[in-house]
Amino acid sequence: TMNQPGYAGPFIDGRVVLSDPQSAYLSGAGWHVPLMIGTNSMDIGFGFARTKEELFAPFGADREKAIAAYDPTGNGDLRAVQYQVSMDRFMVEPARFVASIFASEGLPAYLYRFSYVAKSMRSKWPGAPHATEIPFVFDTVQAKYGSELAPEDEKIAKAMLNYWVSFAKTGDPSTGNTPGWPRYSPATDMLMNFTENGPVAEKDPLKARLDVTAAYVTSSAPAPAPKRSPRP
Repeated sequence: TMNQPGYAGPFIDGRVVLSDPQSAYLSGAGWHVPLMIGTNSMDIGFGFARTKEELFAPFGADREKAIAAYDPTGNGDLRAVQYQVSMDRFMVEPARFVASIFASEGLPAYLYRFSYVAKSMRSKWPGAPHATEIPFVFDTVQAKYGSELAPEDEKIAKAMLNYWVSFAKTGDPSTGNTPGWPRYSPATDMLMNFTENGPVAEKDPLKARLDVTAAYVTSSAPAPAPKRSPRP
């Protein structure tokens, strides 16, 4: 679909963009550097399924696993469940995939989940929307929230800034920071979750959802691009 008329994003031109990103990563063509990557707890997601049957049908043989992961009681609101399915497919599982590729190459990879919601927005947002981590990463929460800024907002902002600065300086966000941020590995599936209780290093609580989504994505993925030597 990337080369279809009317497509407004990057497209494969055979010179600069040689393949889709997934194939490029699988071929070993990515940059060999330390990586920090993650998503928000209420990140981008949208879909158009009219029923749950329609929503879960694309999972094919893993349909029952998908239902167990996303709607175990069978009583979930269609719109809410669809949002989770699409958010994982668009944002959350791809971030874990990239972290897994880097880790498989022996590179330091650090995965995060930004779940913190500013105190003034907790009655409006059930999770952290896309891009709401930015004022916390750059410690510009005073400019963002003004008179509604709470002390706990400032605390998490300073913690995040310290992790990001440490990563920029050393390639390791844990340098001088606590709790320690473990390197990502598919075997341990550990990430740093920035929560209302502060940074928490934990196993990814969305693992079951992401595993079934990863299986779906793999089954429908294009063939990997030819392997080539990485750039120096």
